[in-house]
Amino acid sequence: MADETTVNSQITDAITQVNASVGGSSEALARAMADQIMAHAVSVAIQNAVAQQQHVYMLRNAVTAAAARAILDLNPEQALRFADEALKSDDLAQTIERLSGLLKDKPAGNTQPGE
Repeated sequence: MADETTVNSQITDAITQVNASVGGSSEALARAMADQIMAHAVSVAIQNAVAQQQHVYMLRNAVTAAAARAILDLNPEQALRFADEALKSDDLAQTIERLSGLLKDKPAGNTQPGE
């Protein structure tokens, strides 16, 4: 036991034992923390991949709806153009840019094929 001081000897012994146990486990705690950080980073990356895949599916549904509308408007050439241009790749940003360009090029009003 520690020498008698103004602090109770049992308290100093307890602090000494806690310091010894913390000092011995610091490497294990650091490794566990690094593993948790790595697991979190991987899970966030997977979550981002799933979110992007969901957005691509929503975009494909929108393109399908636009193509169906074009077919119902008696303009199959425009429907094929939408489908061909918009679904060239799975890159969401490029697909959005292509759709924006297609919508800007779209003639106003209903037009019959060949007009």
